[in-house]
Amino acid sequence: MLLDNFYTLLSSESPDSITWTIRVKLNPEHAIYQGHFPEHPVVPGVCLLQLIKECAEDIRRHKLQYTQMSSCKFLSVVNPVNTPCLSVTLTLKDTEEGKLQLQAEGTVKAEGAVTTEGTTEAKETAENECFIKLKAVLTSTKI
Repeated sequence: MLLDNFYTLLSSESPDSITWTIRVKLNPEHAIYQGHFPEHPVVPGVCLLQLIKECAEDIRRHKLQYTQMSSCKFLSVVNPVNTPCLSVTLTLKDTEEGKLQLQAEGTVKAEGAVTTEGTTEAKETAENECFIKLKAVLTSTKI
């Protein structure tokens, strides 16, 4: 579980119990960035997939596992120093087969400092820049 060490849950809202907007804050000091990558930290894609799954588990109140990914697009790099706050919109629908269809879209909006060739300059990430689009199927797992 990555919650509370890799990221912190800031808020979880749903207007209709199908679509959820989850806001999280990444921990830029997490040990994973010592190897991925020390000078230019990047959130590993597998960690983003785990974060999304954990959010779905929190909503559904039980453990889940990915059983199918029909589409998974990483659209931009997430730097936990420059863009520590993420917003993930999840759509969760039950199927007739007892599985859970998940659609997720993650966006960022942050300001931070970026070092380029020894100089530090302010950089603003575009508002609502999408970093992932995911369509997947999840099933419940026994603990």
